[in-house]
Amino acid sequence: MYPIGMVIKVLDISSQRLRRWEEKGLVMPKRKNGRRCYSELDLQRLMLIKDLVDSKRYRLADLPRYLTAYPCWQDGKCTCTPSNDPVGTKRPCWQRKNKYCPHHQG
Repeated sequence: MYPIGMVIKVLDISSQRLRRWEEKGLVMPKRKNGRRCYSELDLQRLMLIKDLVDSKRYRLADLPRYLTAYPCWQDGKCTCTPSNDPVGTKRPCWQRKNKYCPHHQG
């Protein structure tokens, strides 16, 4: 887990910019003792967001819609499991052969 200070140094952005992205719902860091803690997956997502915004390919307002296509397994938030898997062996969608997450299909 990374504190906000380390994340803004790695991304070379201001804390205000990072907080604005959080306010827009682009990233939702966990909190520990009231402080933001960013996971490795959060950091990867933030790098993508920074690249998209800095390259001027996307406006900040467009990102929430664009990021719905961001794979749920990449966020570490995939809760999809096959209904025919025996109890105790359920796997996320990205581990199933020829299966795709229904939560992120257009």
